Amino acid sequence: MELSGSWALVTGASSGIGAELARALAARGVNLVLTARSHEKLESLARELEQKLRIETRVVIGDLARPDGAAALGSDVDALGLEVDHLIANAGFGDACAVSRADPDKLVEMLRVNCEAVVVLTRHFLPRMLSRGRGGVLFVASTASFQPMPFMATYGATKAFVTSFAGALAEEVRGTGVRVTALCPGPVPTGFQAAAGIEPGMERVAALSAEETAERGVVAYLAGEELCVPGVVNRAQTLVSKVMPRRMVASAVSFAMKRSGRAK
Repeated sequence: MELSGSWALVTGASSGIGAELARALAARGVNLVLTARSHEKLESLARELEQKLRIETRVVIGDLARPDGAAALGSDVDALGLEVDHLIANAGFGDACAVSRADPDKLVEMLRVNCEAVVVLTRHFLPRMLSRGRGGVLFVASTASFQPMPFMATYGATKAFVTSFAGALAEEVRGTGVRVTALCPGPVPTGFQAAAGIEPGMERVAALSAEETAERGVVAYLAGEELCVPGVVNRAQTLVSKVMPRRMVASAVSFAMKRSGRAK
């Protein structure tokens, strides 16, 4: 795939994996439309990438947690008059809490950002990618998508949706010149954990940096890989979750959440 000079839309680009995905793409000559809710952080990242890597950037502020957030973002990006060849669907958040005690509004917003926005934006940009016969979608899912996640039930389910959606979409576009990759990172030291109410625990042994995770995701995307689970420990954990009985896996996750004090 020829990346230099093309345009990518990166959602959730203000920090963490999203910002590192933007840097990894910019290093390959990709021009970027950066979007998130934080104008100041996006502008800072845009200036950094333009000055260091000599690419073009555009900043679009959007809130995917709003009922019309994804559709509005699609319209705002269209108004730029650019051909978006790559959709980097990174925006997402989680919450460590039992469903019975969770904030119902936050659960709905999680569904909008993690699932609805993914579908709406893919449907918006994919037809034009197919008509040009190039580009693709890089979805950021999670290793949480491979097993039930007690005390993070909604988050795990949303990421299972993303992984399944990406796998089906990859088959739909096979042979068209458009590619689809699901990046499923394990623990990554970012602001995600603080926002979800998660304290660092034993999972730190499996953690990769946001920079390394993003680089591996972009390499997998360029190679046409449909699924990328970066890190030996994460891949082993994913394999175990596939072969063990789901009830046993769910019990193990529940035990770990309770032992770490994250089961609220």
